[in-house]
Amino acid sequence: MDLTQSLLESLPEPHLILSRSFSCLAVNNAFAELVRLETRAIVGSSALSFWPTARACAAGGESTVELRASDGRAITARVEAVVSEVIVVRVLASVASGESAQLHHKQRLETLGLLAGGIAHDFNNVLTGILGHVAYMKHVLPDSGPDRGVAGDSIKAIEEGAVRASGLTQQILKFSKLDSTETSSPVDVGDLVGRVAALLKSAIPTDVALRVSPASTALRVLASESHITQILINLIINARDAISGKGAIDVSVEGRCPEEEVVRLFGAEPIASAYGAIVVRDDGIGMDEQVKARLFERYFTTKSSSGTGLGLATVNSIVQQLGGAIEVISEPKKGSVFRIVLPAVTEQVVQNAEVAGEHGGLRKGKGERVLVIDDEYAVRNVLGLSLSHLGYQVETADGGLEGVEKFEQSPESFSLVILDLLMPGLSGEEVFNRLRARNPQLPVLIVSGFSSEHVVQRVLEDGARDFIQKPFSIEVLSEKVRGCLRD
Repeated sequence: MDLTQSLLESLPEPHLILSRSFSCLAVNNAFAELVRLETRAIVGSSALSFWPTARACAAGGESTVELRASDGRAITARVEAVVSEVIVVRVLASVASGESAQLHHKQRLETLGLLAGGIAHDFNNVLTGILGHVAYMKHVLPDSGPDRGVAGDSIKAIEEGAVRASGLTQQILKFSKLDSTETSSPVDVGDLVGRVAALLKSAIPTDVALRVSPASTALRVLASESHITQILINLIINARDAISGKGAIDVSVEGRCPEEEVVRLFGAEPIASAYGAIVVRDDGIGMDEQVKARLFERYFTTKSSSGTGLGLATVNSIVQQLGGAIEVISEPKKGSVFRIVLPAVTEQVVQNAEVAGEHGGLRKGKGERVLVIDDEYAVRNVLGLSLSHLGYQVETADGGLEGVEKFEQSPESFSLVILDLLMPGLSGEEVFNRLRARNPQLPVLIVSGFSSEHVVQRVLEDGARDFIQKPFSIEVLSEKVRGCLRD
């Protein structure tokens, strides 16, 4: 293989090199596969045989073109041509006929996901600072005084807004595939339904009634609130879009499902001892059997350009994770009923969770020296402030290099290092390895916005003591730090 061919094969995108007379001089396998031809059949042939408008690329730059595969398929491609003694063509994106809408849609969503993930990461850092300062203010504000009531109300409002924004950020991270593993706890579904319905009222047209029926029996499920919130939002918005003109959406909660229904959905031996259901009904256009069969496919939508095809796929994914099932009843012009059947937690589990939450409080430090390494000022600042308030001596570093330098000045003096993993320059994992090389027993607490990020898992497996997810409260921070110090 000559050097040119070797270089072409090292490139992931389809590439083609043409002479000024549009004869094919070289091509990589990625391009050959795109047009369903052997490499040797392309080299030496005219590009016009599979690219009728190839002459237009002599002007250089980016353009959208149509290629012809050997099996007759039309391939719409976005190409970039660089013109010199030869013409180097790079295929930026391509879609075969019959797949255009779905694949273009998928590519756009993947790009949006990457962008959303980056924005959500930065926003998470801002929220960490806000929530951290709010938690600090709650603990240092005097218990009494003329301004205690007003200040307390304002702090509570700020905290609630930031917590809600944090939940939305986690949903963005999930969409962008920077998924975070959230802690599950018993969720009161009836209470959450009321709060989500109130939140969505402004998103429902005035001629569509959104009605919530109170649960006769409480339903608690072991989940994160954001997961149940995602289910509710997607189902209610889906119901809204199914209604043309006047109509109604009814949301109800069933604390216990009949045993025969559970057996029908889960088999003769369901895993959980009891199940409950979230039910969303609408009197919209309904669905035929063909649509119902594809309802939970990713990117499948009946809403033309306004739908992503991800809403119900997300619902299905969450329900499966929670060990539940979905039943859909619908006919054309007769509306739809979505029943989300989920395992119900026992009263003992609820009581245990309540007891675990009661011991709470702040676990104070004993003057230990802690090094905080984080490139984000908001996070670094609130960590330093909170740890000082908890009784620790705090040293901060604004990145990996400074962190390593400060640690190496007195490696035995630090009782704990709190380390952000996602930093520019010297990464958190590299910092971790350098610190542990100097002090193999050094306790390290990892900080990140993404608990499922593979590097987080790897560093924990390599000996980091624990992980704390942004944003966090001062109570959680105090618990994590004492846990890492093992007392």
